[in-house]
Amino acid sequence: MRERLNMAFTEKRSAAARLMAAATLVVVSSAACAEDYPARQIKAIVSYSAGSGADITARHTMAKLSEVLNQNIVVENRPGTSAIVGTDAVAKAAPDGYTLLFAATQHAVNPKLQKKLPYDTLNDFASVARVTSQPLFLGVSSTLPVNSVQELIKLIKANPGKYNYASTGIGTSIHLAGAYFVSQAGLEMSHIPYTNQSQAMVDLGRGEVHIIFYTYQPLEPLVRTGRLKILGSTGAKRSSWAPDVPTMEESGMPGFVMPAWHAVFAPAKTPKPIVEKLESALATVAQNPDYRKLLEPTGTDVYYASSKDLTTFLESEIDRFGTILQTAGVTPH
Repeated sequence: MRERLNMAFTEKRSAAARLMAAATLVVVSSAACAEDYPARQIKAIVSYSAGSGADITARHTMAKLSEVLNQNIVVENRPGTSAIVGTDAVAKAAPDGYTLLFAATQHAVNPKLQKKLPYDTLNDFASVARVTSQPLFLGVSSTLPVNSVQELIKLIKANPGKYNYASTGIGTSIHLAGAYFVSQAGLEMSHIPYTNQSQAMVDLGRGEVHIIFYTYQPLEPLVRTGRLKILGSTGAKRSSWAPDVPTMEESGMPGFVMPAWHAVFAPAKTPKPIVEKLESALATVAQNPDYRKLLEPTGTDVYYASSKDLTTFLESEIDRFGTILQTAGVTPH
C-alpha cells in the first residue's frame, strides 16, 4: 500500500515537474522570440485607400517605426466595407507580430454600427499603442455666403433641404460628425456618402456638395485655392497649426468634441514580449521631433497611449459612439 502511495506521489511530482518545464520553455521561447523580433519584413494593413488621411499618417508612423526596429515595414491598403475588410484580415493573420493593423476611429464605430462583424473588436486584437489625436475640420464650399458656424446654421435653416454634407461612407467618423452637427443644430440636410475620398474633394471644390467634416491635409489644397473655407474644428482646443479656427464648442455647439485618432493593433494571442517591444518602439517614435514635424502639416497631433491605456480608451470610444449614433438617428445595419 505504502509503495503504491509512493509511486502515485512520484508520478504526480514528475507530472508537475513536466508542466513546470513546459511552462518555462514557453516563457523562454517567447522571450527568445521577442529578442529576435523582428527578423523579417513587417506588414502594416491600413483599411483605407491610398492618399487618405489614415494612409498618410500610417506611412509617416511606420517609416519612423521601421527606423527604430531596424526592419522594413510595408504599408498595405485594404479598403472596403467601412474598414472591415482590412481589419478582418489582421484579425485572422498569424499572431507573430509580422502583420499589424493601423486603425482609425472607425475601429470603435463599427461595433455599434454593424449588426454583425466577422471579428470581435475587443477580443480578436491585442492593443499595441495609440499614436495620434486628429481634430476634424468643418470645411464649407466657398459658394456658400457664410464665414462662421452660426452663419452656416442660419443659412441652412432658412433653406431646409437645399444643402448637403459629404462623408467618406455611412457610419464613418466623418459621417457621424456631419450627422451629429445636423442633429444638434436641428437642420434638414442630405447626406452624400462617397467611397472615393478624392472624388469627394473634387465635388466639394466644385460646390456640388456643400460641407464636410474632415482631416486638415486633404482640405488644405481647396483652402489654398479659395474653393473652401474652414469654419471650425472638433478638437477640445484650437490646433497649434490653425490657431485662428475656433472649436465647434467655441462656435456655439457645446459638447461637440469629436477628434479622430489612430492606433496600432496586432492579432490576439501575439506574444506579450513582442507587443511590448512594439509598444516601446512606438513610444520612441512619439518622442521623435522629426515625426512631430511630419504630422503637424497634416493637422495631426502626436498622442501616445500605452497598450493598457489604449484598451481602456477603445472600450470607452465604443460606448461613446454608440451614444452618438443613437443621437444622430443612425441605426445599425
